[in-house]
Amino acid sequence: MSQYIRNIIHKGSKAVLLGFFLLTLAGGFVTTSYASHEDTTYLADADGALDNDAHEQGIYHALRENWISSWMMMTEQFVATMMQQMFILGTFLDADQQLGVQRILQDMTAQAHKDFHPSFQMCQFATNVKSLAAVDRHAVENTKILDEVLASREHLQANLGASGGVALDFTHRIRMFKDVYCDLNENNRSVLWMCNSGSGPIERRTKDIDFPRVVDSKFTLDVNFLDTFETDEEKDIIALGHNLFAGTTIDFMPEQLMNETAGQSLFLDVRSIHAIRSVARYSFEKIIGMKAEGDENDPYIVRDFMKYIIMELGVPEAELGDLMGANPSYFAQMEVLTRKIYQSPEFFTNLYDKPANVRRIGVSLQALELMQDRDRFESALRREMLTSLILELKLRKYQEVMNSAIFSAAGQKFDRPDL
Repeated sequence: MSQYIRNIIHKGSKAVLLGFFLLTLAGGFVTTSYASHEDTTYLADADGALDNDAHEQGIYHALRENWISSWMMMTEQFVATMMQQMFILGTFLDADQQLGVQRILQDMTAQAHKDFHPSFQMCQFATNVKSLAAVDRHAVENTKILDEVLASREHLQANLGASGGVALDFTHRIRMFKDVYCDLNENNRSVLWMCNSGSGPIERRTKDIDFPRVVDSKFTLDVNFLDTFETDEEKDIIALGHNLFAGTTIDFMPEQLMNETAGQSLFLDVRSIHAIRSVARYSFEKIIGMKAEGDENDPYIVRDFMKYIIMELGVPEAELGDLMGANPSYFAQMEVLTRKIYQSPEFFTNLYDKPANVRRIGVSLQALELMQDRDRFESALRREMLTSLILELKLRKYQEVMNSAIFSAAGQKFDRPDL
């Protein structure tokens, strides 16, 4: 539009200049024609027509009325015409400006609709992380309670199966084995005499020693130590913890032994053993907490959305309960968000979307990566603590030898008996 207006202005200017040129030529022709009829003697010293004042005034009047007035009217006409042309050009300029602004607004509106229209996949991420923080806190609470349960047995607290000492603890665990976990085919059927009336329930046989089947192979455990109802899976996990950690408890110490120096030193050694066992036990408890079922009163009902993600991978709906559980745990939800969701081809086809949505999905993946890195960091801390304890136990015997040598040398130097 601007180029078109510039062409019109250029052509109009050329037309005006051409008009002035033609008028100038016409004026020259008129002057030349008029001069050809004049008597050239008026240029001489002799008297001529112009010497007459009336004649001179008549000529001036004729020139003013016929020649100058015509130029004035022509100029006025030119001005009026050019003003009309400039009004048209101004209208073109206004239209060009208006249309340009409208085009920019339409472009910005289209871009806004494009950038601020979320994709289905973005909504899928936002929906499935709603209860992640709550279930994470739920896992922490379950870990704490399970630690208290297992630690109370090692500390021989009252009103427990191990409160009477090692013998009573063995009796209680053997009775549990006979009633629940016995498998007649174990140990070449030599446990036949120990089992009461054959093997225990088939779904619970040997679960007190089978970590992969009880814990590792499931995304969600039927475990919730926050309520008062005890499930079979909770009993199995506690029995497994008894066999994995502190299979033999440290028997209780008599009261009179606590009043002796040697007994007090022994008591501190026992406390050190409990501390070392607690570190090893915590990794097991943390895994159980992460796999503990979520809140059944979840207001976001995330389980209803996650099951469709698993079903898209070909898992039958009837098997979803065994895989994800009725209320997906923190471990199960992270498994879906950081692994299973990317196994579907639809995840990659949905990336053929608007650039803004693709960037939003990238930010969501970074957020999930940060959460996963946090879990890996906590796992690395537990592994580091376990490694340091193993190193401490290996160095303990050398430490005792070194301490004995130092005390012996100090006793000889200062005439003190060896300690």
